[in-house]
Amino acid sequence: MMINSAKYLLLTVFVLVFGFSKAQILTFDHGEIEFYTSSVLSDIEAVTDKASVNLNLETGKIDVSIDIMSFEFEYDLMKNHFNEKHMETDRFPVATFKGKVEQDLSAGIENETEVDASGDLTIHGVTNKVSIKANISKEGEFTVVKTKMPVVFEDYNVDEPSILTKSVAKDVEVKSTLYLR
Repeated sequence: MMINSAKYLLLTVFVLVFGFSKAQILTFDHGEIEFYTSSVLSDIEAVTDKASVNLNLETGKIDVSIDIMSFEFEYDLMKNHFNEKHMETDRFPVATFKGKVEQDLSAGIENETEVDASGDLTIHGVTNKVSIKANISKEGEFTVVKTKMPVVFEDYNVDEPSILTKSVAKDVEVKSTLYLR
């Protein structure tokens, strides 16, 4: 009887510890990532709601993966040109960010909090160290992460979009609103 009680206690502790650690990893439920650039010649805007996001509140580790082909543009021709000529999605189909939130999130998120994250951003097969500011807040059952950051085409060996050899833009602003749970 004592052995069964010890096994039951050990099993209960294991389930609680495993369940607690699993509950501390938030994953993408819905939201969107968009990029925008403006110039005298043309505005380019695209958005996707297809992402894989994992945020570990215990460690601060964050992993984001975006399927480049999932970005939707105003015109199909823009999408095709972006994917074939600039992003070469047949060779580089995914953009990723692998990093860590610098602030301690282990106590959870109560109020809107500005945090810093740093890590590796990989686009077009090129990886660069980046720092990102984000606002994290609670909305009902969701943890909401909002970011905004510039991405310079040249830093990732992406040809600048151009019309008749005039550059349309040298960088884009990438914004995201991610609902995690």
